[in-house]
Amino acid sequence: MAIDFPSHEYGSLSPLAAAAYEQMQATARLVRVALQLEWTIFTRFIVGVIVITLLTVVYLLFTLRKARQPLIIWERLNKPIIKLFRPWIFGRLLAKADPYAESIDLRVATFSKGFCTGFMRDHKRNRNPFKSIHATALATFAETIGGLAITSTLGKKDRAILTSLKMEYKKKARGLLTASSDFTPPQYTVGRQEVQTVVVIKDRMLDTVAIGHFDWAVDTKED
Repeated sequence: MAIDFPSHEYGSLSPLAAAAYEQMQATARLVRVALQLEWTIFTRFIVGVIVITLLTVVYLLFTLRKARQPLIIWERLNKPIIKLFRPWIFGRLLAKADPYAESIDLRVATFSKGFCTGFMRDHKRNRNPFKSIHATALATFAETIGGLAITSTLGKKDRAILTSLKMEYKKKARGLLTASSDFTPPQYTVGRQEVQTVVVIKDRMLDTVAIGHFDWAVDTKED
Protein backbone atom coordinates (compact mmCIF):
# COMPACT_ATOMS: atom_id res chain seq x y z
CA MET A 1 0.00 0.00 0.00
CA ALA A 2 3.04 2.24 0.00
CA ILE A 3 3.00 5.13 -2.45
CA ASP A 4 6.32 5.70 -4.17
CA PHE A 5 7.25 8.86 -6.01
CA PRO A 6 10.33 9.08 -8.19
CA SER A 7 13.23 10.57 -6.29
CA HIS A 8 13.48 13.61 -8.56
CA GLU A 9 9.77 14.35 -8.03
CA TYR A 10 10.07 13.84 -4.28
CA GLY A 11 12.96 16.27 -4.18
CA SER A 12 10.84 18.88 -5.91
CA LEU A 13 8.03 18.66 -3.35
CA SER A 14 7.47 21.45 -0.91
CA PRO A 15 8.19 20.71 2.77
CA LEU A 16 4.45 20.52 3.46
CA ALA A 17 3.83 18.12 0.58
CA ALA A 18 6.83 16.00 1.58
CA ALA A 19 5.55 15.79 5.15
CA ALA A 20 2.10 14.80 3.90
CA TYR A 21 3.66 12.15 1.66
CA GLU A 22 5.67 10.69 4.55
CA GLN A 23 2.54 10.67 6.70
CA MET A 24 0.66 8.76 3.99
CA GLN A 25 3.43 6.18 3.76
CA ALA A 26 3.55 5.75 7.53
CA THR A 27 -0.23 5.34 7.68
CA ALA A 28 -0.18 2.81 4.84
CA ARG A 29 2.50 0.75 6.59
CA LEU A 30 0.58 0.89 9.87
CA VAL A 31 -2.65 -0.26 8.19
CA ARG A 32 -0.85 -3.10 6.40
CA VAL A 33 0.73 -4.35 9.64
CA ALA A 34 -2.57 -4.06 11.49
CA LEU A 35 -4.40 -6.04 8.80
CA GLN A 36 -1.76 -8.76 8.81
CA LEU A 37 -1.91 -8.99 12.59
CA GLU A 38 -5.71 -9.08 12.70
CA TRP A 39 -5.84 -11.68 9.92
CA THR A 40 -3.36 -13.86 11.77
CA ILE A 41 -5.36 -13.63 15.00
CA PHE A 42 -8.64 -14.25 13.16
CA THR A 43 -7.21 -17.24 11.31
CA ARG A 44 -5.85 -18.76 14.50
CA PHE A 45 -9.18 -18.21 16.21
CA ILE A 46 -11.14 -19.89 13.40
CA VAL A 47 -8.72 -22.83 13.23
CA GLY A 48 -8.88 -23.18 17.01
CA VAL A 49 -12.68 -23.21 17.01
CA ILE A 50 -12.76 -25.83 14.24
CA VAL A 51 -10.25 -28.08 16.01
CA ILE A 52 -12.03 -27.79 19.36
CA THR A 53 -15.39 -28.48 17.71
CA LEU A 54 -14.10 -31.57 15.91
CA LEU A 55 -12.46 -32.92 19.06
CA THR A 56 -15.65 -32.31 21.03
CA VAL A 57 -17.75 -34.09 18.40
CA VAL A 58 -15.41 -37.09 18.44
CA TYR A 59 -15.44 -37.12 22.24
CA LEU A 60 -19.24 -36.99 22.40
CA LEU A 61 -19.64 -39.71 19.78
CA PHE A 62 -17.25 -41.91 21.75
CA THR A 63 -18.65 -41.28 25.23
CA LEU A 64 -22.33 -41.37 24.24
CA ARG A 65 -22.17 -44.35 21.89
CA LYS A 66 -23.43 -46.77 24.57
CA ALA A 67 -25.88 -44.44 26.31
CA ARG A 68 -29.40 -45.89 26.53
CA GLN A 69 -31.46 -42.79 27.33
CA PRO A 70 -32.01 -40.72 24.16
CA LEU A 71 -33.27 -37.61 25.93
CA ILE A 72 -30.15 -37.38 28.10
CA ILE A 73 -28.01 -37.67 24.97
CA TRP A 74 -30.03 -34.94 23.25
CA GLU A 75 -29.66 -32.61 26.23
CA ARG A 76 -25.91 -33.24 26.51
CA LEU A 77 -25.55 -32.12 22.91
CA ASN A 78 -27.10 -28.76 23.78
CA LYS A 79 -23.78 -26.93 23.90
CA PRO A 80 -22.48 -23.83 22.08
CA ILE A 81 -21.45 -24.60 18.49
CA ILE A 82 -22.09 -28.33 19.08
CA LYS A 83 -25.80 -27.51 19.05
CA LEU A 84 -25.48 -26.64 15.37
CA PHE A 85 -24.45 -30.23 14.68
CA ARG A 86 -26.84 -31.81 17.19
CA PRO A 87 -29.32 -33.29 14.66
CA TRP A 88 -26.47 -34.92 12.71
CA ILE A 89 -24.64 -36.24 15.79
CA PHE A 90 -27.87 -37.52 17.32
CA GLY A 91 -28.75 -39.12 13.99
CA ARG A 92 -25.44 -41.00 13.92
CA LEU A 93 -25.91 -42.24 17.48
CA LEU A 94 -29.51 -43.20 16.70
CA ALA A 95 -28.38 -45.17 13.65
CA LYS A 96 -25.90 -47.06 15.80
CA ALA A 97 -28.57 -47.92 18.37
CA ASP A 98 -31.22 -48.70 15.74
CA PRO A 99 -29.46 -49.64 12.47
CA TYR A 100 -32.71 -50.07 10.53
CA ALA A 101 -33.59 -46.41 11.14
CA GLU A 102 -30.58 -45.53 8.99
CA SER A 103 -32.48 -46.83 5.96
CA ILE A 104 -34.33 -43.50 5.89
CA ASP A 105 -32.87 -40.00 6.00
CA LEU A 106 -34.24 -39.09 9.43
CA ARG A 107 -33.27 -36.16 11.64
CA VAL A 108 -34.73 -35.23 15.00
CA ALA A 109 -35.72 -31.56 15.23
CA THR A 110 -37.12 -31.11 18.75
CA PHE A 111 -37.03 -33.49 21.66
CA SER A 112 -38.30 -33.19 25.21
CA LYS A 113 -39.98 -35.44 27.74
CA GLY A 114 -42.91 -37.11 26.00
CA PHE A 115 -42.58 -35.00 22.85
CA CYS A 116 -40.55 -35.52 19.70
CA THR A 117 -40.58 -34.11 16.18
CA GLY A 118 -38.40 -35.00 13.23
CA PHE A 119 -38.11 -34.66 9.48
CA MET A 120 -37.35 -37.06 6.66
CA ARG A 121 -36.08 -36.16 3.21
CA ASP A 122 -37.43 -37.69 0.05
CA HIS A 123 -34.86 -39.99 -1.59
CA LYS A 124 -35.19 -42.29 -4.57
CA ARG A 125 -34.14 -45.30 -2.47
CA ASN A 126 -37.23 -44.82 -0.27
CA ARG A 127 -39.73 -44.53 -3.12
CA ASN A 128 -42.25 -47.02 -4.45
CA PRO A 129 -43.17 -47.69 -8.11
CA PHE A 130 -45.66 -44.80 -7.95
CA LYS A 131 -42.87 -42.26 -7.27
CA SER A 132 -44.00 -41.54 -3.74
CA ILE A 133 -42.37 -42.48 -0.44
CA HIS A 134 -42.82 -46.16 0.37
CA ALA A 135 -45.30 -47.18 3.05
CA THR A 136 -42.64 -49.03 5.06
CA ALA A 137 -40.41 -45.94 5.07
CA LEU A 138 -43.30 -43.93 6.52
CA ALA A 139 -43.90 -46.64 9.11
CA THR A 140 -40.22 -46.64 10.08
CA PHE A 141 -40.26 -42.85 10.34
CA ALA A 142 -43.36 -42.85 12.55
CA GLU A 143 -42.18 -45.75 14.73
CA THR A 144 -38.83 -44.07 15.39
CA ILE A 145 -40.36 -40.74 16.39
CA GLY A 146 -43.02 -42.43 18.52
CA GLY A 147 -40.40 -44.64 20.14
CA LEU A 148 -38.29 -41.65 21.11
CA ALA A 149 -41.31 -39.90 22.60
CA ILE A 150 -42.14 -42.87 24.82
CA THR A 151 -38.57 -43.78 25.84
CA SER A 152 -37.99 -40.19 26.98
CA THR A 153 -40.47 -40.84 29.81
CA LEU A 154 -38.82 -44.05 31.03
CA GLY A 155 -36.18 -44.66 33.64
CA LYS A 156 -32.70 -45.97 33.01
CA LYS A 157 -33.68 -49.60 33.61
CA ASP A 158 -37.10 -49.45 31.92
CA ARG A 159 -37.80 -50.85 28.47
CA ALA A 160 -40.50 -50.36 25.83
CA ILE A 161 -41.16 -53.05 23.22
CA LEU A 162 -43.40 -52.48 20.21
CA THR A 163 -46.18 -55.08 20.13
CA SER A 164 -48.39 -53.82 17.30
CA LEU A 165 -48.78 -50.97 14.85
CA LYS A 166 -51.44 -49.60 12.56
CA MET A 167 -50.77 -47.09 9.79
CA GLU A 168 -53.40 -44.92 8.15
CA TYR A 169 -52.24 -43.59 4.79
CA LYS A 170 -54.13 -40.43 3.87
CA LYS A 171 -52.18 -39.07 0.91
CA LYS A 172 -49.23 -39.92 -1.32
CA ALA A 173 -46.10 -38.77 0.48
CA ARG A 174 -43.62 -36.71 -1.51
CA GLY A 175 -40.95 -34.18 -0.61
CA LEU A 176 -39.83 -33.21 2.88
CA LEU A 177 -41.96 -34.78 5.61
CA THR A 178 -42.31 -33.97 9.30
CA ALA A 179 -43.53 -36.26 12.06
CA SER A 180 -44.59 -35.43 15.60
CA SER A 181 -45.62 -37.42 18.65
CA ASP A 182 -46.97 -35.96 21.88
CA PHE A 183 -47.12 -38.67 24.53
CA THR A 184 -48.54 -38.18 28.01
CA PRO A 185 -47.20 -41.02 30.15
CA PRO A 186 -49.48 -42.83 32.59
CA GLN A 187 -48.62 -43.36 36.22
CA TYR A 188 -46.02 -46.07 35.76
CA THR A 189 -45.95 -48.93 38.23
CA VAL A 190 -43.33 -51.63 38.60
CA GLY A 191 -44.02 -54.41 36.11
CA ARG A 192 -45.41 -54.57 32.59
CA GLN A 193 -48.20 -52.42 31.20
CA GLU A 194 -49.55 -51.49 27.78
CA VAL A 195 -49.37 -47.93 26.45
CA GLN A 196 -50.16 -46.34 23.10
CA THR A 197 -48.57 -43.57 21.07
CA VAL A 198 -49.82 -41.72 18.01
CA VAL A 199 -47.58 -40.17 15.37
CA VAL A 200 -48.80 -37.73 12.71
CA ILE A 201 -46.82 -37.27 9.49
CA LYS A 202 -47.33 -34.14 7.39
CA ASP A 203 -45.89 -32.83 4.14
CA ARG A 204 -44.71 -29.34 3.20
CA MET A 205 -48.29 -28.20 2.64
CA LEU A 206 -49.08 -29.30 6.22
CA ASP A 207 -51.43 -31.93 4.84
CA THR A 208 -51.56 -35.14 6.86
CA VAL A 209 -50.11 -37.96 4.77
CA ALA A 210 -50.12 -40.71 7.41
CA ILE A 211 -51.05 -41.44 11.02
CA GLY A 212 -49.36 -44.18 13.00
CA HIS A 213 -50.88 -45.94 16.01
CA PHE A 214 -48.43 -47.93 18.11
CA ASP A 215 -48.94 -50.27 21.06
CA TRP A 216 -46.02 -50.75 23.43
CA ALA A 217 -45.34 -53.13 26.27
CA VAL A 218 -43.54 -51.07 28.89
CA ASP A 219 -41.51 -52.98 31.44
CA THR A 220 -40.64 -50.76 34.41
CA LYS A 221 -38.26 -51.66 37.20
CA GLU A 222 -37.30 -50.18 40.51
CA ASP A 223 -34.36 -47.77 40.35
